[in-house]
Amino acid sequence: MINSNALNDYSNKIYEYLKKNDSKLLENISLQPSDFGKNHIFIELVTKNENSVSNLFLSSEDNQLTVGFDNYHCHFDSFSEQDFEEEMKIALDFFYKILNEELFVVCAGGGATTLLTNEEINIIESGKKLERFDYDCITYYVTSWSGNYDRVFKNAN
Repeated sequence: MINSNALNDYSNKIYEYLKKNDSKLLENISLQPSDFGKNHIFIELVTKNENSVSNLFLSSEDNQLTVGFDNYHCHFDSFSEQDFEEEMKIALDFFYKILNEELFVVCAGGGATTLLTNEEINIIESGKKLERFDYDCITYYVTSWSGNYDRVFKNAN
């Protein structure tokens, strides 16, 4: 159990949400120093994939919720009047879809990185473009949580 007094306000809000809605995830929690006063939350699941440059993580650093794995990360936060609970649900959905290998990190050579489903990766591999990831690069790199679905393929065009 974490002492909520050790957390900054934003991290405490995330901690309380997780405690209520996803307490199993808290088994992997650690506290890290924050630029916003007290500590922030860092939850990390260690991947067995030796090709991944980072583990799967969820962080409340800098008063924003971040989900990341390998070369990919995305921010979900309370800015711009976004609904906190909705943002938490979306962030946890991304987190678990990476963990369950429903989403894979795809890097288009020059650093453009996103999460795609296996079906979307197959579309790119066949030479077609995706509207939301239409990078025309030479090589694509796919990283999966387990490493079982990792692959590199050349642009078919």
